[in-house]
Amino acid sequence: MRKIIILGASGSIGQTAIRTIKEKNLPLEVCALVARSSKSLSSDAEYFGCPYLLTEGKSIEDVKSFLSSIDADIALNGISGSDGLVFSSMLIDLGIDIALANKETVVLGGEFIFHKAEEKGVRIIPVDSEHSTLYNLINAHGKDVEKLIITASGGPFVDRINLENVTLEEALRHPTWKMGKKITIDSASLANKGLEVIEAGYLFNFKSEDILVTVHRQSVVHSLVKLNNGSYYAQLSPPDMALPIISAISDGHLELRDIVRPLDFSSLTLTFEPWDRERFPMLSLAYQALEKRNAYPIAYNIADEVAVNAFITGRIRFVDIPRVVGYVMERDFTTTVSTLEEAEGEMERAKALAKDYILNAF
Repeated sequence: MRKIIILGASGSIGQTAIRTIKEKNLPLEVCALVARSSKSLSSDAEYFGCPYLLTEGKSIEDVKSFLSSIDADIALNGISGSDGLVFSSMLIDLGIDIALANKETVVLGGEFIFHKAEEKGVRIIPVDSEHSTLYNLINAHGKDVEKLIITASGGPFVDRINLENVTLEEALRHPTWKMGKKITIDSASLANKGLEVIEAGYLFNFKSEDILVTVHRQSVVHSLVKLNNGSYYAQLSPPDMALPIISAISDGHLELRDIVRPLDFSSLTLTFEPWDRERFPMLSLAYQALEKRNAYPIAYNIADEVAVNAFITGRIRFVDIPRVVGYVMERDFTTTVSTLEEAEGEMERAKALAKDYILNAF
């Protein structure tokens, strides 16, 4: 029986994991649940017969003490936003493998988070459907993989020419996925795809020019790899996060059967299109961040968080989000980040720059 901790148990990733384990009666022992706050967390904990922790009002040491008391094989990190880096670092300190759904861990942590994991003998297995696919395809084809191709649904504005007057309600109307506000708005601006490009660069040690993005509206092909012989390999499945979540938690230790429904090839249409660089500058900025590395991915991620929050609260427009991020990335972020404390310092600097710019420019 594989023993797991679920962090972010009340969020969409955590709840999908919990629902799938229940419905499929999987041989997984949920040995702890962690969330910021949730009325339903106690009932989930009661179902699994495990302890739980609400992190609201708790210190980092409180959380670490709780996690250190749990005997687990792997932890699903479904914490949203930049807080996820702190939890991933904590799990590495405790020597617990990570099924990682928090892309900010990689974008903000960069190379140092992988060095730390290697030193502790901790495995980091990606959960995002795109990176889960790439993880499996790269493991299958190894050094023959030449290019990574990440698919994007395109979000709600893939066909909209003028984005000047986008409302919050429109930005939150994703055509494929039901997610939290921040990630949904990031999907609308393609910032989420930008974070995935940066994440893929660090996860798989690929240069920015060898990671491509294509718009694939059906969200059935989750990613592809191009081999050096000219052929392409892809993974196809319905747009359901249950499979990549359980696949990462399992990491080859369980035989997985019928996790998602089979595709109906009698009515399946697959299309692929280029993304518009003028309408979606957030993706271009992400490529710049990955190419420059150092603390530039931190600047991109944190400035985007500040800008998206400003859009949600009505202080800036949708089209102003990349303007804020572009401004912050024009500052000097050539610092080499080697520790969590150094990453947090760069995060605070990027946050201050973004907030100051919004306060004075809009």
